[in-house]
Amino acid sequence: MTRKLVRLALLNLLLWSTPRSVLAARQSLPRGQAAGPPQETIHVVQQGETLFRIAERYGSSIEALAHANGLTDPTKIYAGQQLKIPGVDSESTTVRLTSYVVQPGDSLSWIAKRHATTWDELAAVNELISPGVLQDGRVIRVPASDWEEGLPGGLHVARDAETLHRIALRYDVTPWALMAANEWRYPGLIYAGMPLLVPGKGVDRLPGPFQTVDVQSLPAKPGDSLVIAVRMEESGTLTGTVFERPIRFVELNGMYYGLVGAHVFTEPGLYQAKLAAETSDGDVTEITVDVVVEAGGYGYERIPAAPSLLDPEIVAAEKARLDALRPTFTTDRAWTGVFAPPCPGTISSYFGTRRAYNDGPYTSYHGGVDLRGATGTPVRAPAGGKVVLKDTFAVRGHALVLDHGWGVLTGYWHLSSIEVEVGQKVEQGEVVARVGNTGLSTGSHLHWEMWVGGVNVNPMQWLESFYPWSEIDNEPGHGELP
Repeated sequence: MTRKLVRLALLNLLLWSTPRSVLAARQSLPRGQAAGPPQETIHVVQQGETLFRIAERYGSSIEALAHANGLTDPTKIYAGQQLKIPGVDSESTTVRLTSYVVQPGDSLSWIAKRHATTWDELAAVNELISPGVLQDGRVIRVPASDWEEGLPGGLHVARDAETLHRIALRYDVTPWALMAANEWRYPGLIYAGMPLLVPGKGVDRLPGPFQTVDVQSLPAKPGDSLVIAVRMEESGTLTGTVFERPIRFVELNGMYYGLVGAHVFTEPGLYQAKLAAETSDGDVTEITVDVVVEAGGYGYERIPAAPSLLDPEIVAAEKARLDALRPTFTTDRAWTGVFAPPCPGTISSYFGTRRAYNDGPYTSYHGGVDLRGATGTPVRAPAGGKVVLKDTFAVRGHALVLDHGWGVLTGYWHLSSIEVEVGQKVEQGEVVARVGNTGLSTGSHLHWEMWVGGVNVNPMQWLESFYPWSEIDNEPGHGELP
């Protein structure tokens, strides 16, 4: 112990007395870095990018990026977000460098051994005045090793309070890749000192019969629709839950598609979609997939209303009538591509806006989008479907509901007239009703509502391609509803 302290003291003295020019020359060695302070790079997140891919692009790591940007959950990034890339200066390096976040219990020798370098070289590259003292959470620069090049992984010894998700993030692999590498069926049973085989990058194998799982589009906002696409090795039964609601899947040529809605009151955070696949031999395999929800940022509005229209019995009766339709699920899909606006009016009230009536509290929200329009303006079907409701209510006025298949339904309230009948099939662009001012309405307009999996979602999302529908538009099994 005494010899070690003397050695550290001598090193401190050497570093304190060594001119910067000497340190700069040392950094230009084959495994070092050229002189000059680390450069800060800003990366704008693109649609579909993950923190892992961004870290890989810049020769950094998930933990370094999360630390530099204050990300408590590394899965929470979104298109347009600006991320700081710490210590990137690719033009001045002779060997590609990566970043490493110091963990509790780390020593410079241990870090150097893992990255195939020496402790004194790391001290010089990072200008460490006291190499024997490493602060937890500090980002240091290390030479890229075979680990970053996608070669086979190594052994990790679990530390106190570590989780499977945390270990997977640290090594840039998926939780199920860790489970498969260790032939492990119980991911919650991790204890300090437990040895784990960590596969190298590129080993992203899902447990059979799962081949691929894709969730789009993330991160989601409250009120967004999500598509979960799963490829299986063989046909079977696929079930799932997310947000404590069931996911219903449709199979098309080996792919399983499930559409779900994030309720407008879903709290921001990390959720898990739980999927279970049962094969023909009766074996059941379960996996979980992370689903990130960020804040919605909805506004507030106060609506004047006649007290008679706010009668709890009237409101409850209408709700019960519509709730009976929410579970509607047709396995055939009647739409292709994106939806079209049902009428040309501009938006007067957005989806998700928190609402209060008269002088009451903000206890409800706007379950659809209000589009301005004069009475009599044509309302057109935004996509193919079938009429499943035509009725008149005290609050919603003349109301119409269309079933588009796969658990997607749209509703139209306050109409002046309805020009279709229950059971009738309609095509995209066909006139189905006309704008009006019936029910609880402060002026002529169209209230356009959409349900996905029984949950009210923002219909405006469906006017853009938030999922590559072209991948399934040419598949059989859509375009006709029974």
